[in-house]
Amino acid sequence: MDTTESASPGDASNVPEGRGWTTTALAALGALVMTSCCILPLVLVSFGISGVFIAQMGALYAYKWYTFGIAAAFLGYGFYRAYQPIRCADGSCARPLNRTAMRAVLWVAAALILVAMLFPYASPYILSF
Repeated sequence: MDTTESASPGDASNVPEGRGWTTTALAALGALVMTSCCILPLVLVSFGISGVFIAQMGALYAYKWYTFGIAAAFLGYGFYRAYQPIRCADGSCARPLNRTAMRAVLWVAAALILVAMLFPYASPYILSF
């Protein structure tokens, strides 16, 4: 009978290191997709970029809640991976993830999602000046 303990499926040693960064990248991408209906056209026009495609980006507003759900799911899982304690099978990890950068990207993505959700409600007050 083997007395060595095998690592449980939740251990960080069995999970590929790129999974945390992949989830972080998907959360950031979800945050950018969230801004595509409301904030992105305003930013493009302020930089002098215009065209018919900017007006057509407003059609994405109908999908706002779907993109919010997907972005929130990736963001939640990204925060779970970024703040999950590091557990290794033998007590020492060969190469821990750079969690500071991952957490910073996730917080920026969370701020973008919050701005994208509040922008339609705040824009009448902002544009009235």
